[in-house]
Amino acid sequence: MNLAQFQETVEQIVHYGSKEIWLTPMLGEIFADASWTDKLQYVDGHSKIERYGFFTNFILPSPKDLETLVKLRKLGSLHISIYGHDRDSFQKITRKGEAQYQRLIVNLEVMTSLLKSTRTDLEIHVSIRSTRGMTINNLPASDIVTALQRLSEISGASIIVSQDYDNWGGTVSDVDVAEIGTPLTDGRFIYMFGACQLLFCPPQISADGDLRACACRDVDGSLTIGNIHDRPLNELHSFSNPAFVKIINDQQAGRFSGNCRTCSLYRSIYDGRVASDDPRWPLLPFSEAQAILSNHGQRYRN
Repeated sequence: MNLAQFQETVEQIVHYGSKEIWLTPMLGEIFADASWTDKLQYVDGHSKIERYGFFTNFILPSPKDLETLVKLRKLGSLHISIYGHDRDSFQKITRKGEAQYQRLIVNLEVMTSLLKSTRTDLEIHVSIRSTRGMTINNLPASDIVTALQRLSEISGASIIVSQDYDNWGGTVSDVDVAEIGTPLTDGRFIYMFGACQLLFCPPQISADGDLRACACRDVDGSLTIGNIHDRPLNELHSFSNPAFVKIINDQQAGRFSGNCRTCSLYRSIYDGRVASDDPRWPLLPFSEAQAILSNHGQRYRN
């Protein structure tokens, strides 16, 4: 998005009722956008936005960029995706060379140094995805592991080694990951009963303004329910939108699109095991959620 489109999108999000924004809900690299500074500063200075966060592989930013980053006051959560646990596994997974690996190490060290003398309230979460059999308990010593440990000591960053690898609706095959030996989770073998809970979470807005009913795994755009440049967000993500209602009704009837049928993130609305005490994500009866979304367009229209 250009800056004007981004600002318009943020205003629609605020009018929709959200006070928190995720800037990379599914795919994307913040620092690949030449105007990321202007956009984050706009969100940071918005009176009705309380918090925002994003995911990054932390390779592209420069040390100067990181100086700007730590000064952002409403940046509440930074998720760093690390691919590989050492130089060899990094290169196998990312297909990138020595320069990118060294840049990642430098950025982790610079961030650690900056956080020694600046803010300490930034939540940093690190997720490592590496070769088969690698866990948090058997990480060997390496440049990247040492840099992450230092970052964690200074910032309190959480570090996990992910054991789950999704096949992204079949776009990633066993052949693609044969060299690193990671098993893939195929959503086609997951029992699905009822609509997915993710349909009732905040939706995703794409760069061109398309609104997708799922913010986590719309691989092919099949969950697009309109465009915010044609119709307001608060009307699109509501039961006044036939396209949104159809997706929910189809899933309630056991009809899942190819995109949803292959998704390993599916969670039934009848499955209460994912309930938490986080007030931002209340667990409601389906009828109550339906009533809220039925009035959603009118609720925020004025």
